[in-house]
Amino acid sequence: MTFHFTDADGHHLETEADTDFDGQPVVTLWTRGTFARVPVRIPLDRLEELIAGLRDTARQSRDLERTSL
Repeated sequence: MTFHFTDADGHHLETEADTDFDGQPVVTLWTRGTFARVPVRIPLDRLEELIAGLRDTARQSRDLERTSL
């Protein structure tokens, strides 16, 4: 299964099940802007860490929005 996300500027993020160079299972995030497509391979045992980091960053962004009003 692949997940696609496009932001308001037209930049793309795609996720897919994959393996790393050693054959270990990973989730690969592909980012694509105007000129380049770049992979970021996340080992399965680090996926929850990534999600937690994204949630923390979202909370910080929300806090910044509240303080700038």
